[in-house]
Amino acid sequence: MKPKKPHPRRRWQRPELRPLAAPPPENFYRLPELELRGGSLLTDGCRRVLDFTPQRICLDMGDTLVTLYGEGLQIESFAGKRLILAGRFTRVELRGKWEEVPP
Repeated sequence: MKPKKPHPRRRWQRPELRPLAAPPPENFYRLPELELRGGSLLTDGCRRVLDFTPQRICLDMGDTLVTLYGEGLQIESFAGKRLILAGRFTRVELRGKWEEVPP
């Protein structure tokens, strides 16, 4: 019987760690923060509510306007810059505050 030759070991390359420790892209912290939890949506950084109906809510989030569409939408809480919405959400639309809306 011939003795078995050991398998050559594969070289494992370590992942580059610099991109993981790099600072986030410019304007990263200016993006709106939205968190969906069951039937509630939590926002952080909401300056004001611009439009409100049970089918649509438009929020001023600094440089971004956030429009939420759905059914039975209602404001549960608005304290400071934190807003909690309830209802059934079907769509979220984001656009720059100073962008022109096409006709």
